[in-house]
Order: sequence, then C-alpha cells, then structure tokens
Amino acid sequence: MRRVAIEDLDCGMIVGRTVSGADGRALLTQNIQLSENYIEKLKNLGIASIYIKDSFMDIDIPEVVSSKVMNKVAKNLKTSLTHLSSHKAIDVNILKKGVSLLIDDIMSNRNLLINLEDIHSYNDYLFFHSVNVAILSIMTGISLGYPEGDMVDLGLGALLHDIGMIMIDPAIVNNLNKLTPEQMAEIKNHPEIGFNMLRNNREVSATASHIAYQHHERFDGSGYPRKLMGKQILEYARITAVADTYDAIITDHPYRKGYSSTEAVICIRKLTGTHFDPEIVGAFLSNIALYPIGSMVMLNTGHVALVITANRLSQDKPVIQVVCDQNGKMVKKSFKVDLSRTSEVIISRPLSRDETNLIYHNIKQQLPSEQGQQHVG
Repeated sequence: MRRVAIEDLDCGMIVGRTVSGADGRALLTQNIQLSENYIEKLKNLGIASIYIKDSFMDIDIPEVVSSKVMNKVAKNLKTSLTHLSSHKAIDVNILKKGVSLLIDDIMSNRNLLINLEDIHSYNDYLFFHSVNVAILSIMTGISLGYPEGDMVDLGLGALLHDIGMIMIDPAIVNNLNKLTPEQMAEIKNHPEIGFNMLRNNREVSATASHIAYQHHERFDGSGYPRKLMGKQILEYARITAVADTYDAIITDHPYRKGYSSTEAVICIRKLTGTHFDPEIVGAFLSNIALYPIGSMVMLNTGHVALVITANRLSQDKPVIQVVCDQNGKMVKKSFKVDLSRTSEVIISRPLSRDETNLIYHNIKQQLPSEQGQQHVG
C-alpha cells in the first residue's frame, strides 16, 4: 500500500484504504478499482491523495488509531460543532468517550510510531485536523507520564482547540489567497472565541478551555492572543501547539502540498526554544516516524530502498528493503537491511512523492513475474 496524489492516479489502480467523510459516509471503499469517474469524483470532493494497493512490495501500513475510531470521533465532533454554530448545546460526554477510544487504541499500539497521513476532503479539514491534534497530544502526554485521567482532559482540549474557527467567516477560513491584515486579525480572534464558548460549559474543565485559548501562544512570547511566554503557557497548551503545527504542515492544502514527515520534523526542531518548549518537543518527536513505513529513501550507497519497519529507539535506522541500484534499475534480488545493525549503510534523504512515483513506474515496467528475496542482518 502507498499514498498517491490525486493527479498521479491512473485508471485500474485499486483503492487500498476506504476514504470516509467526517459524517461517517464512505466516499470510496477499499478494493474498488479506479475509473475516470471515480478519480473525477475524488477531485470534486477535494481529496488530495488516497492509499492504493501495489503489486510491488505491497506493505500494510499500521494504524496507531483505527480508521473506524478516527471516523467515529470526527463524526461526533462535526455534529457537536454544527450544534454549536446553531447555538445548540453539545454533548461533551460523547466527545469524552471518543477521546477515551483514542487513548485505548494508542495504548494498544504503543510500540508504533505515528504516521498521520490521513485521507480526507478539504471540506472536512477542521474535523480530521482536530482528531489528529488530539492523537498527537495524547501520545505526547503518554511520553511525559501523564495518568489516564489527565490524558482525557488533554485530549478533549486538543480535540476542541480550534472550536472558535466555526464562528469565523467561512469566506476568510477558506480563502486560498494571502489574507489581508483585517482578515488575519479576525482569524486571530478564534482562540478567545473558542475559550468563551467552552468556559461556561460545566462539562469542560478550565484546563481544556485554556487549551483553546492558548494553543497559539509561543514559548518566546511571540504568539497570540496574550503573548504569554515560557511556563506562563499551560503545559497542555504547549503540547497542543506543537501537535497543531505538525499536523497543519504535513497536511495537503489546496494552496500547497504537505511536508513529508522528515521535513516536518526538521521544521519543528528549528522552532524549538522559540515557538516551542524543548522538553515538549522531545516527548513529541519520540512518537513521530522520521521515515514512515511505505516511504522511499536514498541510501549513502546510491541505492533506493523502501521503509518496511520503523524503529522507535533509533528513528533514523529503520528496517529497509533495497529495491533499486545506483542507476535506478530494479535490483535482481531485493534484500532487507536492518540499519540499526550496520554502520556502513545510512539513509541520505527521503525521496519526494514525485521521485517515489517515478521509481514505482520504472519498477512496474521492469517487474518480472516472480522476485526472490534475501535477508541481511
């Protein structure tokens, strides 16, 4: 299985993972063979990329949180925010139960590193982004040793961190052009709006409410709305700030492609000590796959390899499957290398999506009916 951008899809490809909307409906089901009509449907829905099955080195990409749980939480969040925008009460207990489901999945898959390349419509961005931020925040809380009760509070606040955005003019939120100073000022009102929406709800703790209020504050005092700095910022909000930024930059948007996991990690590291608390970043990055399973990498030898197993203890040393030689030709016998057990082979860089698509295209042309494998290390 691999992730393919919509513009790179071809008729005949097989859908590897069901694409769902935030209302819980399946937009395209697993194992469907793509046609021109299906591809056009995905484009019209604003889907940037999907997972497809691949006959070459088909890898099952593990989920830290199951699609079923993620879709359920996103659906309940969408219902809740729709009620709020209509000035109706929300059922906070349903959202808390959703957070508990996220925690259960995460705890059951604690050995896995996160690979949040979720697939959703641009129209559902707010809901799936909020679920992703909750997942990332909970994983960070676990790394910091939080008890489960605290993680429910953290998860709920992270899930509702952008709640104020539903009261911002959609024309501004969905604007693909550079925002005017007046429009940016309105966007910057959403933390305070969200805080005021939550603070009087007895089912929402003051801590969770302040996550919505403070998630755009920055460690060096350069954030908003109150320019808090350092430990003046609630620790839960410091966690959510990192998670919010990470998910925003790895996600495809209509105006730009998302960063790779490696690029996003580099970005977060550069902002450590200025935007983000170094201790929080350390705990956060301990859960992030530097080279996600299914991604392609260039080795120092010039070979191209597929990442097949992540390594939590040494994230720059996953288990790889060498697939191409220095000339881009498919090796006669692909072989596995555990990079944690050799000092001679290292990853030079991840391949871009365009480079990965080209490799797969070339391999497909060269692929014989059967391919042997040997194991190294």
